[in-house]
Amino acid sequence: MVHMAPDPIFPHLLDRFLAALSERTGASVLRGQRKRPPGKALATAAPDASVGLRLPNGDRLTLVVDTLREAYPRDLRTALDRLQTFQQTHPDPASIACVVIADRLSPGARAELRRLGLAYFDNSDTLYFKHRTWIVDIERAAQPAARKPAALFTGAREQVVLALLEHAGRDSNSGFISGAELAQLAETSPYTVTLTMQELEREGWVETSGSGPRLRRRLRDPAALLDAWAQAWTQRRETTARHFLFTPPRSSLRDAMLQALEHKSDWALTGAAAANATVPYLTHIDRVDVIVPPGQAQNWGRELGLEAAERGGNVLFIERKGASMMFLDAQSGQTGAYVANRYIQYLDLLDGFGRNKELAQEFRRHALHLEPRK
Repeated sequence: MVHMAPDPIFPHLLDRFLAALSERTGASVLRGQRKRPPGKALATAAPDASVGLRLPNGDRLTLVVDTLREAYPRDLRTALDRLQTFQQTHPDPASIACVVIADRLSPGARAELRRLGLAYFDNSDTLYFKHRTWIVDIERAAQPAARKPAALFTGAREQVVLALLEHAGRDSNSGFISGAELAQLAETSPYTVTLTMQELEREGWVETSGSGPRLRRRLRDPAALLDAWAQAWTQRRETTARHFLFTPPRSSLRDAMLQALEHKSDWALTGAAAANATVPYLTHIDRVDVIVPPGQAQNWGRELGLEAAERGGNVLFIERKGASMMFLDAQSGQTGAYVANRYIQYLDLLDGFGRNKELAQEFRRHALHLEPRK
């Protein structure tokens, strides 16, 4: 038997979770089984549901479930306390598996539950379950929040995200920064910084120190923030123009393009042609990606005498402003080149072109000093 809290939305989600788990593991729900700490005094500390399972190998497992509607990392604390207290005080803790079921779990909440090894399920049919040799991992895009969050990775907010990552990478001490300092670094307003920080705090990616005029923040999890940015980045739509550049004998495509751009300004090399110079990995560069001002992709191709290419081509002009042209990489050592900052280089390597994905992993490790994405 399943015991469930009275909120009508969650029995349906629990049934879907059990069906998905049974389909992928062959587990069966035991009937006539009910486990919950007895006594009225313990009611507030008890999980919302408990379900007995029998696994195909004969093992019995009790799932203790806590339910939430919309969950960010900070919303998990009470639920985790209830579940873990129940498990730790049970006569046989190894027979207990903790599960969080929610209408929506934010990416940050999912990452935190995964880090703790706890099972979770939400309305997108995302399912994570790990018990001994059993692992079920189905990841789907998080559904939009009931309250539409700020678009973190667009416009001025994207500049704040980049400035925060840049500051974290540069500061070898505490990493804390004030809102005014971050606004100056991001070239935006303190109000935009405040809105952006509120969203980052909800996801658990930043932590705070002090209050009022002494309030300072620092990036808690740069890898998680970069991963979220990467997910948004690969879905963005941009204006681009493809061209073909004839490369003279014994001249590399990159060098030929830099020579063509010699008398231009307001551009930046990105993608493989930029990243491979810092972290040599590819033996051959098949395309040069160049960030140019909005409205100029076609014009620059004509002005430089390049041949337009509807498909393919070996030069890609990308129209951008804002974060993509901030913190240009002065440490790249590429003479005669404006080079995009290293976070933009990494994001542009996620375009699925050629072997860019492999270079992205190496660049992330050796240039950004972050572990590769799993």
